[in-house]
Amino acid sequence: GYLFPFLKESIQFILSGSNVSCTFKIDSNLKTCDFDKNQIGQVFDNIIINAMQAMPTGGTIILSAQNTTIPQNYNQSLTPGEYVHISVKDSGVGIPKEHLNLIFDPFFTTKSKGHGLGLSTCYSIIKKHNGCIEVESSPGQGSTFHIYLPVSNKNITCENSEQKVRHSGKGLFIIMDDEEVIRDTLEITLTSCGYTVVCKENGEDAIEYFKNAIISGIKISGMFFDLTIPGGMGGKEAIVEIRKLDSSIPVFVASGYADDPVLSKPEMFGFTGSIRKPFIQSDITRLLNKYMNNS
Repeated sequence: GYLFPFLKESIQFILSGSNVSCTFKIDSNLKTCDFDKNQIGQVFDNIIINAMQAMPTGGTIILSAQNTTIPQNYNQSLTPGEYVHISVKDSGVGIPKEHLNLIFDPFFTTKSKGHGLGLSTCYSIIKKHNGCIEVESSPGQGSTFHIYLPVSNKNITCENSEQKVRHSGKGLFIIMDDEEVIRDTLEITLTSCGYTVVCKENGEDAIEYFKNAIISGIKISGMFFDLTIPGGMGGKEAIVEIRKLDSSIPVFVASGYADDPVLSKPEMFGFTGSIRKPFIQSDITRLLNKYMNNS
């Protein structure tokens, strides 16, 4: 299918209301690619949100897309052939040299806000599409992400791919999960939908934060809880305490245990809805659209 205007609309949606703008330089004869709309949408959501976080005082992102041919022995990650090359350049804080080779590692993280959120997911999605993603950067000079996707050899007659699932809301979400990659995916998705996010690693901390929010008059829009936390309080126990404080706030439960009754009948256990791990961003937005339309 055609990457544009799909990606342009997706990026403009994320940037709306922010202090970051995007300039698009798209080849008028850009070729088509075989791609999963939701997964490629997720890749660019992640890259754009990282760019925004690298430019806290605002700035401009430059996105370019052009056809390119990869010759023999040019790039060990790519089979020689025709590709669409998309580059996303920001003017943010940049990435230290010693971090560049680790940026797509799922176990690598930097504590400060900035590049790194969900980039291992981006890498695996692009690899599954037989493409590659690379980054060039230096501290204080910004970063440029390069994405290569193989050109499709199919004839496209019409655009009939599924529309990207979107949700728009506002307010604060509490995420409680002991896995960083899950917290990252939820944070990226909720941020792109317009929410602000606070992450906690166990039920006790989530309950404590919620109690303090009530006292301080901070409105919480909803919560995502992991069902079980090894060595700590999981969602199943935490929801009991949350419901004593608020009987109606949307609280969603996430778990990899597909046959757990909490996932099939979340309402019986005090939850609003459930989501099965592993999930992608469109799964989360569908859940939000179903239960959060009044937010």
